[in-house]
Amino acid sequence: MDNFNEIHDVNRKWWDVTSMDCKKRDEEMWRTCKEQSSFALDRKMQEIVDEFIGNPEGKKACVISSGDNFAAFALASKGMKITSTDISELRLDIARERAAELGLVIDFFQCDSSNLSPVRDDKYDLVISTPGTYVWISDLEKVYSEVYRVLKPGGFFVFHEIHPFNRPFKDQPEFEIAQPYFKPGPYTNEGEKGLTHNFYWMMSDFLNALADSGLIIRRISEDPAEKPSYWEGRYYGEDGGDERLLDWHVNPRAALPQWMVIASQKPAE
Repeated sequence: MDNFNEIHDVNRKWWDVTSMDCKKRDEEMWRTCKEQSSFALDRKMQEIVDEFIGNPEGKKACVISSGDNFAAFALASKGMKITSTDISELRLDIARERAAELGLVIDFFQCDSSNLSPVRDDKYDLVISTPGTYVWISDLEKVYSEVYRVLKPGGFFVFHEIHPFNRPFKDQPEFEIAQPYFKPGPYTNEGEKGLTHNFYWMMSDFLNALADSGLIIRRISEDPAEKPSYWEGRYYGEDGGDERLLDWHVNPRAALPQWMVIASQKPAE
């Protein structure tokens, strides 16, 4: 077991406690990832991955903070050789069972994304992370330095995340400030499942940490929610919902970007 920093270890315990709840929540969706990658990689992220990676067959990808492992299942189904890392061993246990049922070969390692010590240097064509990763991360620079280390020269890091402009507001769709944009945290929360520490990073935090790691920024996409179901609390791209929620005159938060995708590259030797 790698050493976690104190904040991440608190968050790890919460994910272990909630792992079975997450398993139940995902039960109707995880098999779909093998045939329909949009559950794991939204349209814009898929476009950017395709642009930079090209033919995925036989290429190596590492999914960090893999969580539900939807992205790992989707990429493995496209013929990529996948390594999945997460801080919660219980979440990885669920993913191992599901990968076996899907007939997918994936290497799983428990580790903190700021310390990917089980993962070899200079190995991967692609490293990715999916939404909801960085709210749990206390040090972006450590994560991105580790990403830099494990990428091949010329390899790409692509991450999809909730847009920082979305973070100050209370739960959707109300237009009410919950905390200042310029105060990233940590925010400590005590719930029935235990304690968590969350971080609401600014755009400048993401970009400066990438630049400081040595990665070169290649593409930034800032995107609205495309389906009204998002504004009704359903995040997996389900159809249906009240179309009026996409109109910012009705729902003011629809005027702001909800998602971002950032692609960066390790310089080629």
